[in-house]
Amino acid sequence: MTELSINEQKTSRVRSWVKDRILQTLDYDTGFWLKAAMGLWLAAGIAVMITGLGNPTGLGTIPDILIFFFAHQIVFGLAVPLLAVTASFLQLPVPRLFTGSLLYTEGLVFFILEGDNLGTWFSLVTAMVYTAAGLILGLILATLTHHQLNAATRVKISLLLLGLPLLSFTLIGSDNEYEVQPTFAEGDPAEPLQIEDPAEPGKYRFHYFTYGSGRDRHRDEFASGVDLLSDTVDASAYIENWPWLREWFWGFDEKELPLNGRVWMPEGEGPFPLVILVHGNHSMEDFSDNGYGYLGELLASHGFITVSVDQNFFNYSSWSGIPKEDMKLRAWGLMHHLLQIQRFQEDPQTPFYQKVDLQNIALIGHSRGGQAVAMAADYTRWFDQDDSLEGMENMGIQAVVGLAPTDKRIDEKKASLNNIYYLVLHGARDADVNSFYGDHQFNRTYFDEDSERFKSAIYIAEANHSQFNTDWGTMDMSLPGGIFLNQRDTMEGSSQRQIARVFVTAFLEAALQGKKEYIDLFRDVRHGKEWLPNTQYVSRFQNGLYRPLADFDRLQDFDITVKTEGFTDWEIKEVKDRLKNNKGSEAAMLEWDDQGSYTAYVSESYRQDLRTESDAYLTFSVANLDMDLTDSDVPQENPQVEIEIETVAGETLHLPQDQMVPVVSPIQTQYAKISILDPIMKEGKYKEAVEPVFQTYAVPLDAFEEVDTEEDESKELDPQSITRITLHFTSGPGKVLLDDIGWLWPGSKS
Repeated sequence: MTELSINEQKTSRVRSWVKDRILQTLDYDTGFWLKAAMGLWLAAGIAVMITGLGNPTGLGTIPDILIFFFAHQIVFGLAVPLLAVTASFLQLPVPRLFTGSLLYTEGLVFFILEGDNLGTWFSLVTAMVYTAAGLILGLILATLTHHQLNAATRVKISLLLLGLPLLSFTLIGSDNEYEVQPTFAEGDPAEPLQIEDPAEPGKYRFHYFTYGSGRDRHRDEFASGVDLLSDTVDASAYIENWPWLREWFWGFDEKELPLNGRVWMPEGEGPFPLVILVHGNHSMEDFSDNGYGYLGELLASHGFITVSVDQNFFNYSSWSGIPKEDMKLRAWGLMHHLLQIQRFQEDPQTPFYQKVDLQNIALIGHSRGGQAVAMAADYTRWFDQDDSLEGMENMGIQAVVGLAPTDKRIDEKKASLNNIYYLVLHGARDADVNSFYGDHQFNRTYFDEDSERFKSAIYIAEANHSQFNTDWGTMDMSLPGGIFLNQRDTMEGSSQRQIARVFVTAFLEAALQGKKEYIDLFRDVRHGKEWLPNTQYVSRFQNGLYRPLADFDRLQDFDITVKTEGFTDWEIKEVKDRLKNNKGSEAAMLEWDDQGSYTAYVSESYRQDLRTESDAYLTFSVANLDMDLTDSDVPQENPQVEIEIETVAGETLHLPQDQMVPVVSPIQTQYAKISILDPIMKEGKYKEAVEPVFQTYAVPLDAFEEVDTEEDESKELDPQSITRITLHFTSGPGKVLLDDIGWLWPGSKS
């Protein structure tokens, strides 16, 4: 026998073995297992369709679902037989097509979740659980159609299989619902403000129109239906690559970016303050600029020209990514809208003609837009050499509002706001920007001495990220990730937007319209209890009239002596956010078992530099650190702060018992539907349930009473007469951060 014939025989045997392996692929796949595989096929298909909803193509919901499901059919039809044949080659004594379906479903779901940046361990565990659910579905389907079992047995087995996931969910539970301590309680001393509800429509009639390029491929209001044609701008200096898919979708490249805006214009002679609204990052194909119409209409009725600008072409797309410099582009594009409105203002043929007060501008931004507006207000830090922005120096940006803003470092720099009113609103249930980054910007906002301008930070217990925009839905992550988020602890979108209406309108009325009576709302949110949903609010407030006594960033600059008693631990520490990033300030960390006191003795030289008006407030800020205590040490009630002061005359005065300051509870958040998933979801992004957030307390001097006197008589005091301030922390054990002890004057009320 020749060597060739021997090789031919070997080849023939191999071919025969391969053929046998392929033909024997389905040997173990009985009808029962093939029907069970149908459940896995269906589970995988549902996962793919949900993924399609979270990765829109721009063609519409139904086409997206069909495209993704069709792709699933192709991949399933190729992958599962290949896995089954592989199992046959390995001579595994298992139902191989069924096993291929099982492995395909597990691998597909893991790939989807890992691709959605939900974390490797989270994706693996969730894929296993989801595949098990698909398996149970398939087994129920196979059991119900198994003709060798009588009907009663089929029903019993199916109910038993169905009970497995229900039992699992019962044992695991959707546990750890955190209670919210409402801010508005019966009998609190803060009286409602006797002024108009800022969330109610104002006295102005208004009309709506759009401006734009006239060539938008997707929205008639910026194309054939546009009311006012605007220019395009060339952003090629900031964009290195504009993918062809992005150009195909929009119909333009980086050299011809449109300036599209939705305008709510008050009727009247004007000129009116100008408010620009800008959205943040969302799916590019799911447009965001119309989601602030509720603010546009309200602000216009209060006499503000309000514009919501379109920056959707800077947003992320699953198909074409996101521009590398998107944060700078958002600020840059926003400023070009201001310059465009300036040109409209000078053109008698436009509705803007002589209607805009360009020295009275407010910028409002959501998410990345919230950072962009701060950057635009401090634009010379990044854009000083950009000739295309000539004319920005003539814009009077007076106020900035951040709705759950980001605070990324851009070119190693962050915005610093000087003599600009600042407001930030942030939800504790925010699963997107889940650290209170607007608090960082609050710390980087400064005023000239004796300025009545102010800054305010409002942290809202049950608010999330997306519901500030009516078009972003209720979930803070796109599908499929969004379905894992805990939404039972989140307020209704209408309530969250009511909060935005109240605070944003009141802020702009005070900042741009001179209605200073609204400032008390930011000094103490309890004054707005008749306007606001009753959730927990944690708020900070400062103005240019604030005079620090103990600012722990620069304690050595002040001529005071500090004495502490009763604390088991106290030190000056950096203030950090949920992700352990420094917020840009330091505070005194105080811990006590039963009670402790912090006393500041004030020098004469410090007192002589203070204002003498008697309408002063003693102010300080506290963040509750109960979460750092061991379980056995957590107090049954919130710590209380008793305040005592001493005057140059030697009188000791204290705050009455019924006006003692309770330290607000820390707001805890469970992000995932099942709490045990928080530490592994999004690679540990959600592992910290609490972020330390400061509450500012402002106590009027006329509230103090003399100790050990029977007369209930208020003293006529001013800060120059106070030589000692003592804060007694009671109801221990407790642990807090203490900061910003000083004096605050409310300013004019006119």
